[in-house]
Amino acid sequence: MAWKTLSRMHGLLVAGVVLLTGLTASSAVAQSEGKDDLLDRQRRLLEVQAQKVEADVRSALREATTLASTEPALALQKLRDLQSKLEDDTTLTAKRKETLLRVVKDRIRVAESAERAEEKTEKPEIRRRPENVKATEKDEIQQSLETIRALRKDGKMEEANRSANELLRKYPDSPAAQMAARTAAAAETLTNLRGLRNDQNKRLSSLSRDIDRSATPSDGDVEFPKDFKERTKNRGSANPLTAKEKAILKALDTPITVSFKDSRFQDVIDYLSTLINQPILLDNNALEEAKITYETPVTVKVKGVTVRTLLRKILGDFGLAYMIKEQTIQVTSALKARETMITRSYHVGDIVDTGGLDSIRFGNPGIGAATIVQNVNAIIDLIQTSVDPDSWKKNGGQGTIVFHPGTMSLVIRNSAEVHSMLGGGLLR
Repeated sequence: MAWKTLSRMHGLLVAGVVLLTGLTASSAVAQSEGKDDLLDRQRRLLEVQAQKVEADVRSALREATTLASTEPALALQKLRDLQSKLEDDTTLTAKRKETLLRVVKDRIRVAESAERAEEKTEKPEIRRRPENVKATEKDEIQQSLETIRALRKDGKMEEANRSANELLRKYPDSPAAQMAARTAAAAETLTNLRGLRNDQNKRLSSLSRDIDRSATPSDGDVEFPKDFKERTKNRGSANPLTAKEKAILKALDTPITVSFKDSRFQDVIDYLSTLINQPILLDNNALEEAKITYETPVTVKVKGVTVRTLLRKILGDFGLAYMIKEQTIQVTSALKARETMITRSYHVGDIVDTGGLDSIRFGNPGIGAATIVQNVNAIIDLIQTSVDPDSWKKNGGQGTIVFHPGTMSLVIRNSAEVHSMLGGGLLR
């Protein structure tokens, strides 16, 4: 009996030990999971704080850039405040913090240099004032001419003409200003004439069809061709832009007024990358071939141009170029950028087909076929004059456009950026 009691007590004791061990283990697991959750929450909090710091840096850089031309002292103070804020920051990674500090310090150096230069020019000798004024006017005229050329290159003829007229009003005796105004006016007139010609061609080509259609009563409020859905299904979804590609194109269109003086190449790239909030990847092999290092000095001054124009100028001066590849901006050699061409087809049958589709497909030339050819040529001309004009072979570039009658498509070979522009607007 005593032996049975002792055995039962031993069993209860073992069960208690096992239960206690299980509870202890469960508590340890729970504590570990709770610790992991806490660390994860802390990490996410730091990421959010770091993103806010990045946004504040971009905002401060933009504000300082805007103030630099009108209130340089205030711009310099804002940059110094930004430097102090970054130095005290604990949320950014060490590498990112170092990059942003380097960019801000370079902006401060350039601003201080401009301020010293301005102080020196505030007390010129009286007899040299006319020469200084003339030199300043020359610089302003040259800067305005560069802006006008950039606007024309981007296809903004109306803005270019307006800027040229403003330049002429400010410097009516300048031959360069007079020539720029005449050239801009002629370019805008040519663009309007092209638009008018294309509009006339389209209206004439559809005149007979409209007459026939107008004689037939409509069944409803709006009557579409029976094959409208079939004809338009191939356009608009062939080469859709991703959200990232749209963001890159929008960022490259950001207007910018900035000055760099003997700034490090890497600091300039990091500044632009931070400003537009898009990573810019550097091809180290291409830099080595061009004998460019991160320390190579960059000096450039632009006013009211897009980031796309500025980036092309900076890279072009070193024999480099950029391309949009794999949804990123990549800096490489000009040769490699030209070789990295993409061929895509864009269905335009619903745009150019005016009822004579069979005549061009099956070799029966007639009025319909001639009209289609006119429409195709008008579209090609529009693309080559408004979408990165310098990239096309007829303008000295490498891009080509060929019309394929069998599929009623334009076969276009050009850079990924040009295809992104086409897919995002003109041939959407």
